[in-house]
Amino acid sequence: MPMRLFILSAVILLHSVAIGLCPAAEPRLGTTFSQQQCDYLGIDWKETYEEITGMDFEFLRLGAYWSRIEREEGEYDFSELDWQLDIAAQKKIKVLLTVGMKSPRWPEYYLPDWLKVKIRMRRGADITQHEEVRAAVLKFIRKVVGRYREHEAVYAWQIENEPFNHSGPFGWRIGRDFLQEEIALVRRLDPENRPVVVNVLATSNTFLRLLFRLIYRRDPIRETVGIADIPAFNIYPVIGHKWGGMRFCFKTRMEQLVFYIRSLVQKVHGQQKEAWVTELQAEPWEPGKLVHADEEELMCPLQSYTSVFKEMASVGFDTVFLWGVEYWYYRKVRHDDPSWMDTMKEIIPAHPSQLSP
Repeated sequence: MPMRLFILSAVILLHSVAIGLCPAAEPRLGTTFSQQQCDYLGIDWKETYEEITGMDFEFLRLGAYWSRIEREEGEYDFSELDWQLDIAAQKKIKVLLTVGMKSPRWPEYYLPDWLKVKIRMRRGADITQHEEVRAAVLKFIRKVVGRYREHEAVYAWQIENEPFNHSGPFGWRIGRDFLQEEIALVRRLDPENRPVVVNVLATSNTFLRLLFRLIYRRDPIRETVGIADIPAFNIYPVIGHKWGGMRFCFKTRMEQLVFYIRSLVQKVHGQQKEAWVTELQAEPWEPGKLVHADEEELMCPLQSYTSVFKEMASVGFDTVFLWGVEYWYYRKVRHDDPSWMDTMKEIIPAHPSQLSP
């Protein structure tokens, strides 16, 4: 081998090794807040929100809940979301605002009652094949983006929530063509050209991934990475399910989780895009329950959520939103158990991105 080629190869090799040895930059930290979940848990959502926005998160993910905003067709009440965004602006918190028919938390689809009564779609169908739904969703998006496109708190738009995943009571999904139409509409309406986030469930459990391959003709993760300015993943290391009266826990070992998630980050960064986590599990997912709301022993206890967060921070994610903040506060005020809240408060101040001005 000529000496010049040998030296060049050595330099490239050493550079690659150096990159591998460099620790990943710490991700920016956020959380998701849902007044829907507060209602389910029986806690005051405004009181909860004020507690959460005092925890020094850099980012907050909020949902424009269609069924709460347009309870009567053509009549819009933005007072709840106005209040949340104004508080975020006062506290200098950047907001990822979810728009569309899907928003965080069950039942996933937030179609208002006046529209739901008109829908007759089979289980597992592409809900966007319903023409009246398509027209109504686009009209709603125009209202939301038109109202908040100049709001200082809005940092980015999330278009739908897990649009390519079957979810909700009827297992519906959102078609790629319609999602593209929604994205194009938001981009036309927003003079600030904020980034568009699309998220997807990233199933780290090997068995569940094999099962999902039988369900989906097209890979939801591939679709998401291709269509979004910022692809984002929802990550649940411990998943509880109840099928036919039987309860199951699907757990992912830490080494499997890290190996799988690192491959996703590399795929996204390879396309010169940021990689986000919009939901990093920090609450228990019990079989047949929205959240653990009693004193029974957990069937599906989480691994140390601080360890999971540290591992996610190490693989190169740019932004991570912790999932379960309403539950932390619920445990504190309803069960006199501040341990969840205290643990999260320990994570946040120690996080370097929170210390920047």
